[in-house]
Amino acid sequence: PRAAPPGPGGAASPRTEKKKGKKRRQAAFLSLFVLVLALFVRRDAVPEIKREMFDAAEYAGGARSLVDAAASFFARQTSTPFFFSSSSSSAEDLQSVLDAWNQTRSSAPLLTEWGERMAASDVSSTDHHPRPQLRRPGRWENLNGFWDFKVEGAAHGASAPSSEGYEEKILVPFSIESALSGVARSVGSGSQLVYRRTLSAERGDGADRRILHFGAVDWKTWVYVNGRLVGTHQGGYDSFSFDVTNFLLPSGESELVVVVWDPTEDGQQPHGKQWADKGSDKMIAPAGMWYTSVTGIWQTVWLETVPGTFYVESMRLTPSIRSRSLHAEFNTVSPTGLVPFVKLTAFDEHGIVGFGSGWSGESLTLKFGEHHIPKLWSPDQPFLYNLTVSLHLAQNGEALDEVEGYFAMREISLGRNGDAVQFLLNGEPTFHYGVLDQGWWPDGLYTPPSEEALAFDIQSAKDFGFNVIRKHAKVESDRFYHLCDKLGIMVWQDMPSSSGVYMWSPDGAHDFREGVKSPETASGFVGELKGVVKGLYNFPSVVAWIPFNEGWGQFSTEDIFAWLSSYDPQRLAWVSGGNDFGNGAAFDRHVYPGPSFVRLEECRASVLGEFGGNGFSIPGHAWGGGEGEEGGQGADYDTFVDWGYAQVRTLKELERQYGLQMTLLADLVGQGLSGAIFTQLSDVESESNGILTYDRKVAKLGASSVRSLHEKLFAAGRAPKEGLHREGAPPRKARCDWEQN
Repeated sequence: PRAAPPGPGGAASPRTEKKKGKKRRQAAFLSLFVLVLALFVRRDAVPEIKREMFDAAEYAGGARSLVDAAASFFARQTSTPFFFSSSSSSAEDLQSVLDAWNQTRSSAPLLTEWGERMAASDVSSTDHHPRPQLRRPGRWENLNGFWDFKVEGAAHGASAPSSEGYEEKILVPFSIESALSGVARSVGSGSQLVYRRTLSAERGDGADRRILHFGAVDWKTWVYVNGRLVGTHQGGYDSFSFDVTNFLLPSGESELVVVVWDPTEDGQQPHGKQWADKGSDKMIAPAGMWYTSVTGIWQTVWLETVPGTFYVESMRLTPSIRSRSLHAEFNTVSPTGLVPFVKLTAFDEHGIVGFGSGWSGESLTLKFGEHHIPKLWSPDQPFLYNLTVSLHLAQNGEALDEVEGYFAMREISLGRNGDAVQFLLNGEPTFHYGVLDQGWWPDGLYTPPSEEALAFDIQSAKDFGFNVIRKHAKVESDRFYHLCDKLGIMVWQDMPSSSGVYMWSPDGAHDFREGVKSPETASGFVGELKGVVKGLYNFPSVVAWIPFNEGWGQFSTEDIFAWLSSYDPQRLAWVSGGNDFGNGAAFDRHVYPGPSFVRLEECRASVLGEFGGNGFSIPGHAWGGGEGEEGGQGADYDTFVDWGYAQVRTLKELERQYGLQMTLLADLVGQGLSGAIFTQLSDVESESNGILTYDRKVAKLGASSVRSLHEKLFAAGRAPKEGLHREGAPPRKARCDWEQN
């Protein structure tokens, strides 16, 4: 963002600058020490340095000296205070663990460039806060790194796991099935995965509290500290946390144990595109659309220090362009029982531009200054305001807690553009043209190998000229949505699907039909959906919710949409591809390869929720090694062709196919289509229909030529849609529900 301090991308606050200065001085002293040490390092005595040097040299073009390589290696392995948890963490132990991890990584079917060059210690960096919209700089510790682990029979929380059997290491936050975890094997629904590490935090005198945060763990989790159960959580996509202060020892290290059980397709919980048993007769065709299952911790684990008096636990920010204000609700925790006074301050690149205050528990309003015209967020101009929130004992008291975040002035709605119902962004008709993004990585599976890798996918979608990412059957870490906010791209967010009775047809033959779930399963789904919506509420890039896709696990559609529209009225929601119930903001169909006409409705936008699927494989960049001729497909790809996906044999043919599809799509936009999603951003395992290869090393289409085609779609979207309803069309209703608000 371009906003002033203290924010996610602008200049830092004085306090933050002071801490950065200290870190820079420490780094300078360490670098000097390493350079001197490197003079005495014999190249043949340190094989790990040689590997680091040659990997880096190959990537950077060979211009790196032995001294530079030694400095880089030692700095990366010692740059974080703690990333190796063991009762006997000698240098030999560490080297053995690193060797095993490197061996597993190198045996992966496919690696991205970020996976190739990462160091294990990179995961414990504090450069990127895991919760960018509610930060306490310098008050958190990254717990990622090598943890002890074991796999044993599932106990389902009946008892705490024993202290025996921890003979291996896993690199958190990568799931155990991934190559970057250093393990790369499955667990199964009959077993549980048990993690262990130590915590250096102590109980303290009550002045501070210690909050243990989990970005995401798939699926059911039991957390123990010093053998005592702290709490449980079920859900693989929403974050959770526990106050562990009273479980810590008064002095010395405490033991943290995390137990995870994940039934994947054997259960009824949301699991998205994961499937453990690829030979199962329960698998829905096409078979290639199911990917390697993910078990356990797959997002950052971190420990936060908060004030013992009171602190901000969460906030809910809703912009209002019409009233030039930001409505804010806060959930504050007060172990002392005191009620805090809340102050909100907004900044742009010039300084303070808005302020609000009031007692916690009230709905507060931040109003912009009289002479400040709010800057609106859009993909073309993704402006973010920085925000500080402070808690006080009284209006004029000192701040006892302070958090940093940001917000944007953005409004998404429905409106009429001539005869067609269209999506409006900040009151202007905006055609949504997006790319389906599965969010999978060949080396990390659910977890990207680095922040840079995550940003690469988003920036690639931007460079190709898309203004939307449809995050399909997966929920990402907060870092993903923060980057979407910052780089400027809208997100249609799917709720990952669950197993259940499958009734769906592309032509809508199963509209107004749905499955039934047990009360416990239904409650679990809605609870996790609520956790996802609550967790992503403040990200301006998220503009739409898709709770059900193609009828997978669909149930209680009308009740869930009623709840969604009440809980988050600032966004749109609809069923993608069916089974349609006549509610929600859009009528959505999937057509492969397409594109094809989607009927217009009087009160809903018309959306082509999926089309494309143009398959083309590039040898050396495909899952399993990419053997075969250029254009050849994986073993399961014929199931996609049978189902309707396209298949081409040359890159030239792929380019021509896409150009023809864009010509047809531009005509459909002129006929009133409001949005479309192309399948897909990257290849994934057996699927070779990505614009990028699975390893992200090759783009199959040229960004500039594709972007020029997309500009024609956006221009057609802005143009008024006149004369669309021919004779015999149903009469227009007096007013739609959204026109009465």
